[in-house]
Amino acid sequence: MRASPVVRRALGASLILGLVTTVAIIVQATALASALGAVFYHHDARITAPVVWFMSATAVRAAAVGLSEPVTARIAAPVRRDLRRRLLRHVLHHGPHQSVDATVQLATKGVSAIEDFVANYVPALVLATLAPAVLLGFLVWRDPLSGVIVAISVGLLPIFMILLGLEAKEKMQERWDDQQRLAGYFGDVVRGMGVLKAHNRSRHALQQLDGVGAALGRTTMATLKVAFLSSFALELLSSLATALVALILGVRLLDGSLHLSVALAVLLVTPEVFLPLRRSAAQYHAGADGIAAASVVLDLVGDARVDGRIMPPVTAPTIVLRDVRVAAGPRGDTQLVNGVIAAGELTVIRGPSGSGKTTLLRSIIGQRDDVGGVITVDGTDLVDLDRARWQSRIAYLPQDPRLPGTNAREVLSLGEEGISDDQMRAALSTLALDVDLDRELGEGASALSAGQRRRLALARCLLRQPLLLVLDEPTAHLDGASEALVVDVIRSLTMTRVVATHRDLAGDHVIDVATPKAARV
Repeated sequence: MRASPVVRRALGASLILGLVTTVAIIVQATALASALGAVFYHHDARITAPVVWFMSATAVRAAAVGLSEPVTARIAAPVRRDLRRRLLRHVLHHGPHQSVDATVQLATKGVSAIEDFVANYVPALVLATLAPAVLLGFLVWRDPLSGVIVAISVGLLPIFMILLGLEAKEKMQERWDDQQRLAGYFGDVVRGMGVLKAHNRSRHALQQLDGVGAALGRTTMATLKVAFLSSFALELLSSLATALVALILGVRLLDGSLHLSVALAVLLVTPEVFLPLRRSAAQYHAGADGIAAASVVLDLVGDARVDGRIMPPVTAPTIVLRDVRVAAGPRGDTQLVNGVIAAGELTVIRGPSGSGKTTLLRSIIGQRDDVGGVITVDGTDLVDLDRARWQSRIAYLPQDPRLPGTNAREVLSLGEEGISDDQMRAALSTLALDVDLDRELGEGASALSAGQRRRLALARCLLRQPLLLVLDEPTAHLDGASEALVVDVIRSLTMTRVVATHRDLAGDHVIDVATPKAARV
């Protein structure tokens, strides 16, 4: 409810429909019991009014039950869009969760499962809370003894539900973790199958994949066992309680201390007290994926730092780093980095592999909030800037850029319709990349060499005409001539440029993240 206001609306609709259903149940039981009792005691009794009430209550109950699922499903539909948008925003700010494949599964199947959870389990949970309380009040009013028996039985149900629910929650989380692991491993195997076959390791990879799939099957069966056990326990307890109430009602009817209409009404209502509880338990297990996915999604989007509302600069910015903490060396030591990235100039962040260059770049563009220190943009703290607008002014080339699209045009445009073919060809020509815009490149531009893919990704950055260009090892996988060309292009640009490299690249300013003079933490 805190994460999405839509859940409150679904809860309100479920509350109203559940109350209508519960009242209809009471009217049904009372009307039917009155009609049968009147006929039993007086053969010529008029039962038109009770029958009309019974039929009306039946129609109202059927309508309420029939509307419950589609109404809450319609209300819950925005939950999927809202959570998916916030999850993708978190990914843009902080990078993928675990792996790209696990993030895709979380944003698709996981978020859809959360929508089903809100549409199905939330109404069942509301009804399981509301209906037994109202129906128990009716039983206590009509027959206090039966009401006490049912109340004691209902009081025992939450204990079983909590114990079995905790076990089910653990099993469901294990199952979701196995699903995430299987998604990530499957993606890795598919992408690396060519290399695996070349080294005759594909069979071993498939065996490992079978092992992960078998683990998922075991956790799924363990979850189903807990679900069946909980259903059996609830059914047994509710059946015993109903049988006990029926037995006592029968004895009291025999000695004449109870009217038949009252006994019938109580007997008809008693199973209805337990039915919402059993349905909520079934929906809890049916919504297993949604529960497990929600625990991950809410951890990611619920605890995200609220973006500031100060507008970022509209000209090339000056960025100041003060005591920004990054890794320093394979032992996991850290050091504090200080420096100035001047507006419109080239700043080189130099250091060996593993020294924290990438961490520093991701901190500058707003993908990392856990490095401490202060980063200011034209004098404004980065955390106070509107994060989405700040990142819209940045072009970032990571070490492993993604190149989605079937041809060069789709890779370069990345969904932006305002980029013309002439602009694309000019960017490719600047980097001496002779690639036809309509050429089929395959998945991830696999038809190109590693150096060509890197220049294509750099061309995509240049087409954005950013205020801040952030490049992580832009000359990796390039031959000498291509490297010299890329360096010349970077130096000729006029926006603020930050380049992380372990190579000898001259710039207007240099920040050495591995300098021994940096203050150790």
